[in-house]
Amino acid sequence: MSNSSGKYAVPAEILKFKPRGTMVKNIHGGFYVYAMENVKNPATGKWQTKSKEILGKITLEDGYIPNENAGYTVLEYGAYHLAEECADEIKGQFQQAFGKGEDAKRIWVLALIYSVNGFRPISAISLLYRKSSLAVSYPALKMGETAVSNILENLGRRDTESKKFQDLLLQCVKEMAIDGHVIPRYSKLDGMTEYGYKYKALGSEQVNLLTAYDVSKNRPVAMKMFDGSKNDKASVKEMIKDVLIEGCLYLMDRGFYSPELKEILANGKATYIMPVSSNMTTYQEALKRGRGRLKTFIYKRREGVHVIKSVVEYQVSSDENGTRTIYFRNLHEAEGEKANYLECIEKKVPGYTEAKLEAAEKTFGVIILETTHSGTPEEIYHYYKDRWSIETYYDYLKHQMDFNALGVHDWAKLQGLAFMMLLATLINGSIQEKLKQSSLSGVYMPEILLTASSIKAMKRNDMWKIENASKAERDLFNALSVPVGAELKKASFGLPT
Repeated sequence: MSNSSGKYAVPAEILKFKPRGTMVKNIHGGFYVYAMENVKNPATGKWQTKSKEILGKITLEDGYIPNENAGYTVLEYGAYHLAEECADEIKGQFQQAFGKGEDAKRIWVLALIYSVNGFRPISAISLLYRKSSLAVSYPALKMGETAVSNILENLGRRDTESKKFQDLLLQCVKEMAIDGHVIPRYSKLDGMTEYGYKYKALGSEQVNLLTAYDVSKNRPVAMKMFDGSKNDKASVKEMIKDVLIEGCLYLMDRGFYSPELKEILANGKATYIMPVSSNMTTYQEALKRGRGRLKTFIYKRREGVHVIKSVVEYQVSSDENGTRTIYFRNLHEAEGEKANYLECIEKKVPGYTEAKLEAAEKTFGVIILETTHSGTPEEIYHYYKDRWSIETYYDYLKHQMDFNALGVHDWAKLQGLAFMMLLATLINGSIQEKLKQSSLSGVYMPEILLTASSIKAMKRNDMWKIENASKAERDLFNALSVPVGAELKKASFGLPT
């Protein structure tokens, strides 16, 4: 027996979970519970039933699941609304890959929570969800500790959708930077936290996060975790196969240099720019050549409102395959490094002596790059220097996203968390892009989110209204071309309207 017929019918096995005094609607195959009231039709004088706010949902597995914001009359709104509105393009790509089902909604909501609050322990997610407008926009989602843990594990063990999303991000990438970041860990339960090669410096166990970064769009396109004992060369060889694009230029860190990596890139018909480590013969030979006849160009970089100009000396050598090794010496940087060295001598820092200065000075301001790219030496130098914008993302992840001590305990969940880092970072990157295009380009991201978070959703006559936005807060949203909104509505994510 059901309360209607056809595709919108509500089966009897669902209705048995219906709370008294409510109605159930079948919307896109989901069964949603609404408050109801009897109202008189002024035209006919007859009484009829009218649905009010959504109270929760019903599933065969879990029965009635009430909305988690029940009892709250004030919800966090502004920062979540801003994040979702700015990330509309990312949301579209995410839906292409993950669809619009319940699991997709939970992943997207979790990413929004992370983007606004940083990477909080999974035990805190349910409360953050219940206290936010997300519980109204995306009602009746399971966001408890077990549910979030399952989200991460499923993302790590079933990566079809995440790879599809990654492939969408990789479309049209022409220049890609790849870099690694060490994350301290305090759990021995994940099977990946090992005493890595940087253990002594960190004073803790570690996992390594590798990120592939679209230089032209200024955003990451892939993130992956590796165990702490695996060195950078081995890790990057594994990752590069997932992000290898014919004709793409790859900008690498010095720790990735290896013949095997160069072969993978060559077989993939890609080019690279890679710094040569100082302990390699190639480096020492280029350093000797750098004492000879050199050419120069002017390198300009911006620091705030100022443009810093530097003379860069260079010398080029090529092997039989046409691969070039280029010696660069930035005279401005060399001067600064020498001043720092002399200051260390004055402060009697161990290892810094007058006797060692002459040898050290040969490397001040020096970088030696190996490349298969056809650009001029000046272009190659700019490519490499510009790639360090990726460090901005690592600073953001490390300091603003607060994930240094991860509360995740196995390999699969760490891979899932890496994907959530990617998605949350893309959401915040969307806000940053809006900032760049606005009159607020100099405003720091945390300040934007803090101001936006002052706007709350308040329950008035069973409706969630946005009434407390100040002029300063509305000016912020206007500058970013995002409407503040007047009331909470269901999100356009395949949810009931």
